[in-house]
Amino acid sequence: MKKQLIILLSVITLLLTFTLNVGCAYAETESIELPILMYHSVLKSKNGTYIVSPAQLEQDFKQIVANGYTAVTCEQVIDYVDGKCNLPAKPILITFDDGHYNNMYYALPLLKKYNLKAVLNVIGKFSDFTTTSGDVDNPNYSHVTWNEVAEISNDGIMEIGNHTYNMHNYKPRFGIAQNYGETDEQYVTALKNDIGKLQKIIFETTGKQCRVLAYPFGKYNTLAEKTLVDMGFRMMFTCNEGVSTVTRGKPETLYKLKRINRSGLYDTATVLNKISKH
Repeated sequence: MKKQLIILLSVITLLLTFTLNVGCAYAETESIELPILMYHSVLKSKNGTYIVSPAQLEQDFKQIVANGYTAVTCEQVIDYVDGKCNLPAKPILITFDDGHYNNMYYALPLLKKYNLKAVLNVIGKFSDFTTTSGDVDNPNYSHVTWNEVAEISNDGIMEIGNHTYNMHNYKPRFGIAQNYGETDEQYVTALKNDIGKLQKIIFETTGKQCRVLAYPFGKYNTLAEKTLVDMGFRMMFTCNEGVSTVTRGKPETLYKLKRINRSGLYDTATVLNKISKH
């Protein structure tokens, strides 16, 4: 009996410790600020407004962890808004746009090293071209193939997001912009055909239903938003600079999420200052 009592007390102590730890790490709040970092290419050879070096990326990740941020997944954020879970006290979302192979080559190992999560927003046409051309696995210009998308998704470190199949263009329309003279019905059909095509490929490739879309060039409008929601999307990323506030019971707070573009022209301290400033 004494031994059983000791075991029972030990279990109770462990449960109390777990509860206290969760309470410290996860805040039961109705709203929470969600900084979202937007990366594009990761290259050793050069940097620019949309290119960072592996060294810069590692410094970013190191300081994200050191400053108490926890990288969350899109599904966690959606569940938070739906009232199914809490988020860490300092959540951060890491996104990579366009589906560059160098994201897999350089960024994925660093995400694993620092125990971080991210979302890779792929452009269907680009991945199709790389897959069929056979000119693969070059960090300087390749995009991820569909086999690599499946591998990334199965790995569980990166979620796969939709960046349209073939609307990441300046012409015949600018991103997903509605063309002059195009009726609303024609426009909605064009959106559903293009974005729906990539949705089908992502599902067939990963076995997972994609609920996240990054607007090409950050371009969006009210009709596009409504169409995407009707298609089952829950989160839409813009290129509007800033930090968004997401709120329980208000799914619309996920429809125009702001992001902070991580330019390779400044250092990690500037990234953190941008987050805190907003």
